[in-house]
Amino acid sequence: MNMQIPPDFSELKRSYAQLLAWCGILEAIADFLPCRVDEAVCNHMATDLMPLLDRMYQMEERLLSGGLSLITSDCEQIDAELRRKTSRSMNRDAAQQVTTAFEALKSGRCHLSSDATAYMFRSFLHSMRGHIKSKQEIMRVIATLSDL
Repeated sequence: MNMQIPPDFSELKRSYAQLLAWCGILEAIADFLPCRVDEAVCNHMATDLMPLLDRMYQMEERLLSGGLSLITSDCEQIDAELRRKTSRSMNRDAAQQVTTAFEALKSGRCHLSSDATAYMFRSFLHSMRGHIKSKQEIMRVIATLSDL
């Protein structure tokens, strides 16, 4: 018998899909640097990455944090909250660096080497892919427990 209505994760899943697609674009750009990056891509990444990340984190907080009480103890929740805040801060800083790099690439004034820029992009995209994978697993567990 279902005692709890599972959260609707559809909007969060769409945000994950969009961010994963952007990670694919970042990876392709990193692979081909020092080639010229299309100005429209630079504009898109420079203006939309941070808002997407912020919306994703807001949805995670709303949809996943409450569900964590189903699978963790109070003590574990406190530790998880600290790790979540630290991770978000680091990811936001990395996203801001990526945004700044795209602004510089757009204007042709990037002071980082192509290798350093590619490393920055790959570091961010690997972090995001790992983040999304772990959150998708939490969504799966919450949905499974909600079905019990």
